[in-house]
Amino acid sequence: MVAQCKLVAKMESRVISRSGTNVSLGKARMRQNYRTVAFVVFALCGINPALPQTGEQLETVVAANRQMNGVAAAPDGRVFVGMPRWVQVDSFSVGVVKDGSVQPYPGGSWNLWREGLAPGEHFIAVNAVRIEPGDPRSLWVVDAAAGVKGGPKLVQIDLAMNKVSRVYSFGPDIAPEKSYLNDVRIARGHAFITESGMGALIVVDLTTGRARRLLAQSTKTKAVTGRSPVIDGRKVLRPDGTIPIVNADGIEISPDHAWLYFCNPYGGSLWQVSVDDLLNEKLDESTLDRRVKNAGELIPVGGILMLPDGDLLLSDVEKHAIELRTQDGKLTMLRQSKLLDWPDAMSLGADGKVYVAAAQANRRPASNGGKDDTHLPFRILSFSLPKLPKSTGAQR
Repeated sequence: MVAQCKLVAKMESRVISRSGTNVSLGKARMRQNYRTVAFVVFALCGINPALPQTGEQLETVVAANRQMNGVAAAPDGRVFVGMPRWVQVDSFSVGVVKDGSVQPYPGGSWNLWREGLAPGEHFIAVNAVRIEPGDPRSLWVVDAAAGVKGGPKLVQIDLAMNKVSRVYSFGPDIAPEKSYLNDVRIARGHAFITESGMGALIVVDLTTGRARRLLAQSTKTKAVTGRSPVIDGRKVLRPDGTIPIVNADGIEISPDHAWLYFCNPYGGSLWQVSVDDLLNEKLDESTLDRRVKNAGELIPVGGILMLPDGDLLLSDVEKHAIELRTQDGKLTMLRQSKLLDWPDAMSLGADGKVYVAAAQANRRPASNGGKDDTHLPFRILSFSLPKLPKSTGAQR
């Protein structure tokens, strides 16, 4: 089917380029027939041809045969990706883009996993990769390792040495059996991780390795009941027809490291909490919960990325788009394209470009009624940020 998609895309492009204002009736009918065929084949390929296509404004950084949902652009120009093994269980987990392909990173046995191996020394089910702005030294890898005892962990990789420098493993008190470590941000000597399986925030002291599980009883870290994204006319549903429950997912920290933001991916509120409060161990859970503020409603998103000026980029999964949410809450669509097939995690490169993984998460069996509709290739895309008028107002 991928071959048919490429063929029809070429055919459509050729027909459109040859058409003009003075086209004969026969040619016009032929062009319409081609478009009808193209519509059908695009639909079979899972593409919505009715979308405004701005693909010429998107660059394919890499196209691969393995599913990618995470991306981190390093200051030295390297691009790292995370592969969750949602569909392809034989995939490696962390890669680097090199010579037009994705190659396992950092080497050694980290990308080799099977039962019986030490879970703390191998990637099992990576869900996020992250390089913090201003810190070119470390690649942070979140390994959800759901259901594997001793597997959930945060891994720090030294980018100069290309080797693992430290592993922060989490026991069942921090990552219970039904938990799912999701995404991470690093600030003020701590790692802040969303846990989307049961709903919580995890705070890790990077010096001592001590972790705390916070807001585990709060409704703010839980999915909004009954909400599910509708993509190309179809709801995201489990194999049994129910709505998947995905709790705290997207996470960001303000440029001044004063505020942490988190959200649930299927829509609801953007939540805001002081980093000081998260680090204050004297606060009990109920007091901390009361201090979490509602920063406004949010669309269903695959990921969020805070820009240096405090505005947020949103991966709009329903519209196949990237939107800009300014600090006064206004939305501006920056890119919309069939290539943005469940846009997920994003990263801002030193070249000023935004890198985004097109994860096709809604097409995997767990979110698609049990059917695998993912299609090759999987892509990492990039685009340049437009210059927009400076926003006014603030989320706090």
